[in-house]
Amino acid sequence: MKKVYFCKKNKFATKTLYQFLKQTFKHVKVKRKDCIGKCKMCKHCPIVLIDGEAVKATTTDELYDRISYEMTKQWWTFREK
Repeated sequence: MKKVYFCKKNKFATKTLYQFLKQTFKHVKVKRKDCIGKCKMCKHCPIVLIDGEAVKATTTDELYDRISYEMTKQWWTFREK
């Protein structure tokens, strides 16, 4: 995982998650953009782009779980090499 992009217009308390990820995972590029181009999804749920792929959830806590899962999945893929 190299990049995680949050939409500034997302109304589902993702700003707190953004701040946490930015402070915790310094090796990952965590940014807030004006728009991530997923407006239909962004209006209805918390969403981020991870390396260009949309990841959505029903709550911000679930979104954190999904981001953590992606990090773990990439770690195990790396370890198997």
